[in-house]
Amino acid sequence: MIIKNEVDGYIGYLDLKEITKDSYRNILYIFCDYLNANGITAPSRNDLLAFKSEMLKKLGSASVQKYIVVLRGFFRYLKLRNIYEDISYQVRGCKVETKFKRTPLSLEDSRNLLKKAKRKAVDQIGKRDYALLVLFLTTGLRSIEAARADVEDIDLIANEPVLYIQGKGRDSKAEYVKLPVETYEAINEYLLIVDESQVRKENNKTPLFLTKLRDGVQGRLSTKSIRYVIKEMMIGIGYNSRAYSVHTIRHTFATLSLTQGATLLQTKEALRHKNISTTQIYSHMVEEMKSNTNKLVSDALFRTKKKDK
Repeated sequence: MIIKNEVDGYIGYLDLKEITKDSYRNILYIFCDYLNANGITAPSRNDLLAFKSEMLKKLGSASVQKYIVVLRGFFRYLKLRNIYEDISYQVRGCKVETKFKRTPLSLEDSRNLLKKAKRKAVDQIGKRDYALLVLFLTTGLRSIEAARADVEDIDLIANEPVLYIQGKGRDSKAEYVKLPVETYEAINEYLLIVDESQVRKENNKTPLFLTKLRDGVQGRLSTKSIRYVIKEMMIGIGYNSRAYSVHTIRHTFATLSLTQGATLLQTKEALRHKNISTTQIYSHMVEEMKSNTNKLVSDALFRTKKKDK
């Protein structure tokens, strides 16, 4: 049996969003290419383990974990249809280090980031980038939520400006985030110099964050471009590491929220987490940041020694 011939049938079977299906299809094609490159026509559990090891040489543990999840679902589908055995049975996933993905900026670094972005906010792109940063730092938005935002999503509720968003895994813009005064002003300053006649609309909606002008037209800024913009900002203040990305700003919002006095429940609601246990990870991080355990031990070891001399 040629595994690749079954991929489209499996993808069609899934009740998922098209973007998720495309991601799954890509992973399965990568596995099929690996089989072809190694002359494997009837893959076994050992072949799957070898593929996992090969991927770990090229990708991070979180990415390989996703590969394993997709392959498990695929082979369970094949077994359900009596097409092929489930070679993924008891193939372990990868341990994903959560702390690496949750590296926040300090309050001082966040202020430095804002100051540097503000100094560059002299033209449309500079003002766009500054508005993006302020929005992320004050609301904890995800990059996909910012990319999906339209100008028409900005509204007033009880005389307070809000931005309606299409959250992660959502099909509509039913949720909203409050826009602090500084955030609302930064967005308005950016929008004031946008020429709407040059904007490519989508379903009669105007994308909030736009690309540079190309051939007289500006379109929606992609999540990839947003990640690049924020990454370049962080490199500008000395954070050129895999541990720092656009998601760092969301983690920064979470930790600043807790350190500035917000409750765990308030922070959960602001981050729009389904489960409070996800928010508690940030609570543990804040406790670690406040902890002086290492200093207490160091003082016991060395300061006593100095007194004895």
